[in-house]
Amino acid sequence: YFQRFGFGRPTGIDLMSETGGLMPLPGDPLWTESFLATNAYGQGLAVTSMQMITAVSALANGGEMMQPYLVEKIDNGGEVYEHTPTVLSRPISEETAQQVTNMAITAVAREVPEAQIEGYTIAGKTSTAQIAENGIYLPNAVIRAFIGWLPADDPEIIVMVKLDRPTSAPWGSMTAAPVFADLASE
Repeated sequence: YFQRFGFGRPTGIDLMSETGGLMPLPGDPLWTESFLATNAYGQGLAVTSMQMITAVSALANGGEMMQPYLVEKIDNGGEVYEHTPTVLSRPISEETAQQVTNMAITAVAREVPEAQIEGYTIAGKTSTAQIAENGIYLPNAVIRAFIGWLPADDPEIIVMVKLDRPTSAPWGSMTAAPVFADLASE
C-alpha cells in the first residue's frame, strides 16, 4: 500500500530537485528484518510533505491520486502550456476513500477542535514523528503535523502544516492544527 500511494519515489511535480524520501524494501542494500516492523507503523519511512499531500488527496478525490503541479499555465507569446489534471493511479476504492474520510471528519470533530473552521466540515489527521540524526532518534526532537481537506463533502483545498521541533505543546492538535485553521480560513 505504501508503494501504491507513491511513497519511496518522487511525485514528479514540476519542481527541481525533488527527493523520493525513504522507504526500505526487501532486497535494498540496507534492508534488515527490523524494517518489517518499523515500516508497518511508519518509523522506518521518510516521507516528503508533497508525497503526503499527494497520498492524502486520494482520500479527498474519491480514491484517485492526482499528479501534483505548481504551474497551471504558461503563455510564452502565443505558445501556451496548460496543465491538465492527471490521475496518477487509484490506490484505494471510492468506498474506502469515503470510509476513511468519514473517520477523519469524526476525528477532527471530536478530538481536534483547534482545526475546525466555522461553516466548514473538516477532514484531517494529526501526526508526530521522531527526528533521527546519524541513524539515532533524538530525545525530545519531533515533527508535529496536521493535514486536512475541506469542505470534506466536496473538497476544494488540502493544507498540510509541518512543524519541526515545536516546544509550545506536546501534540500536533495543539501546535499544527491551529496553524492549519488559520491558513485554511484565509
